[in-house]
Amino acid sequence: MIDPDLPEIPLPLKSIQHYLKIASNHDQRDPVVSRLYALQTGLKLSTKTPKETNFLMKLMDWLETTKKELHDNEAITNDIAAQAHLENWALKLFLFADKNDRAGNFGKNVVQSFFTAGLLYDVLTVFGELNEEATQNRKYAKWKAAYIHNCIKNNETPIPGPMQEGNENADLNKNMEEGKKKKLI
Repeated sequence: MIDPDLPEIPLPLKSIQHYLKIASNHDQRDPVVSRLYALQTGLKLSTKTPKETNFLMKLMDWLETTKKELHDNEAITNDIAAQAHLENWALKLFLFADKNDRAGNFGKNVVQSFFTAGLLYDVLTVFGELNEEATQNRKYAKWKAAYIHNCIKNNETPIPGPMQEGNENADLNKNMEEGKKKKLI
């Protein structure tokens, strides 16, 4: 798989950087986890400066080249297959992270798996609204990634499993804000 020779991401498009990084990390294992969401989001954010246009054109060219190279992969050429594939991949990462979290394993790979699952659920919005389960998984994955990350950073032991009843909204909002500040979310 050819990695795109992209210029530096222009400042107004920095929010798509996480999606591009995840796509790049998955190129060899799973080329379906693509940069399409980053492109679509970038097009919405773009203020049409020459730097932004150049960046998005290079990304678009790369996507077209990849589609031609992988024309025999149904998950690349068919939106329904792509959606199912991404749903399965996001759920697989989510379940891996959740299983480890509930077992009290709080390594960086668990944080990364929750974080990536949350971003992949974002990517799935390209295909329409998420179902109830996917919406809950996305919210929980982003919260749990930020929560575990903050606990590790503060040398605290995270509490395994779901959020404690009663503290849900306060803890969720606090950890989501911390994650955004740290560019985790």
